[in-house]
Amino acid sequence: DILPAGGGTGASRGMIAGGTSLQLVLEDAQEKLTAIAAHLLDCLQGDVVLQDGSAFNRNDPEQTVLFARLAQAAHTEELLPPGQEPGLDFIGSNTLGKSPYAFGAHVAVVEVSRETGAIKILKYVGIHDSGTIVNPMLAEGQVHGAVVQGIGQALFEGMVYDPDGQPLSGSLMDYALPRADNMPSFTFETMETPSPITGLGVKGIGELPTLAAPAAIANAVMDALSQTGVRHIDTPLTTEKVWRALHGSNP
Repeated sequence: DILPAGGGTGASRGMIAGGTSLQLVLEDAQEKLTAIAAHLLDCLQGDVVLQDGSAFNRNDPEQTVLFARLAQAAHTEELLPPGQEPGLDFIGSNTLGKSPYAFGAHVAVVEVSRETGAIKILKYVGIHDSGTIVNPMLAEGQVHGAVVQGIGQALFEGMVYDPDGQPLSGSLMDYALPRADNMPSFTFETMETPSPITGLGVKGIGELPTLAAPAAIANAVMDALSQTGVRHIDTPLTTEKVWRALHGSNP
């Protein structure tokens, strides 16, 4: 009942669709507030600057009006400029005709124990171009979490069933998730090539590392095993699977 439409935030819709819609709404709000301010300050609308909770005339900064006063005027018909409807309600929507694809590259260096099959990640480097970064801290958190999720898919996570089809890994006691002590110190860099498709120039950031990480880890492990004659192991590349592959190649 609060929003006329909404499809959730999946598939990077948070900033791509929602952020662009918010931008459109804020532009409408800016247009109306500057028009009201110009009327109250008796100046041209193009001379109005909105800054730090107030509006002022750029040609005479002493002429100023607080946002609270603008909000009050927006709901007082006699204070509105001609042709303006009362209120500060705005609705914006955005439909993308194309997807603003993000790009990235990941490199992993791993060490595989011949004796136990254990895999240790020695170094992990990734670079991402996700367009305009609105919040660097949250973007970095998205990348860290996504890479760990991808590493989990490559090395640990998998559903196991008994011969009757009963799940044997149905709880976190049995389903292996990556932990902090399984992870190396990551090195991440960011490029910003604004997307021409979205108003803010943003692209997705959450999915990209989850796709790159499993491939980077699996390729690194298989490269390490290639000298032993092992060419393929189905993920997750658990210690047991790697040990069995090594044992079969080198009895």
